[in-house]
Amino acid sequence: MGRSDNKHEDILCAAISEFGEKGMMATTMESIAVQAGVSKRTLYKHYPCKENLLDDVVSLLLKRVEPLKNITFNPHQPLLDQLRTIGEKTLHLICDEDYLRLSRIIIIESMRCEKAAKLLNQKFSDCEKQLYNWFSQASEAGVLGNIEPGLAATLFYGAIKEAAYWDQVAQWKPMLDKAQGKVLIDRICQFFIDGVQQSE
Repeated sequence: MGRSDNKHEDILCAAISEFGEKGMMATTMESIAVQAGVSKRTLYKHYPCKENLLDDVVSLLLKRVEPLKNITFNPHQPLLDQLRTIGEKTLHLICDEDYLRLSRIIIIESMRCEKAAKLLNQKFSDCEKQLYNWFSQASEAGVLGNIEPGLAATLFYGAIKEAAYWDQVAQWKPMLDKAQGKVLIDRICQFFIDGVQQSE
């Protein structure tokens, strides 16, 4: 995220950068103001404390999960095609540098504070609920064989995140390029379809 003509957006960009590098505890309101190119007075006008700023940073991340909230099972479309669409949306989301940076911030804060962890986990579970609903709808339509829908969602979503998210978040490994991402999604979708067919 770069500088803009909107001071509020510049503050959020600066907060993402500072929190991502230093964590919330080591980040100061002064460093955020400097990074954003605004006065401390302007910063405090928008945010009276770091906690309020972190809340907006988290909200920004959750908005990026929106594409996963708008999926609905289509009984007239092949399962493989629908899985590819979900996989591509998921991969596009988690291969976003800002999303990875924000994820690191949230993981650190969750480890630092139990209360924060519970709140963040609740927000994330709400955002990912539709993804699990899709697998429930697919199960009701009889296309998942004998695989329990919750397990199916966890296996599918978890396989993508394991290959293209956790190493990037925790070990700062490079993001997959477009060709690598396509191969990954194709393999996971085909593996999933094969597993469904074997369970029937």
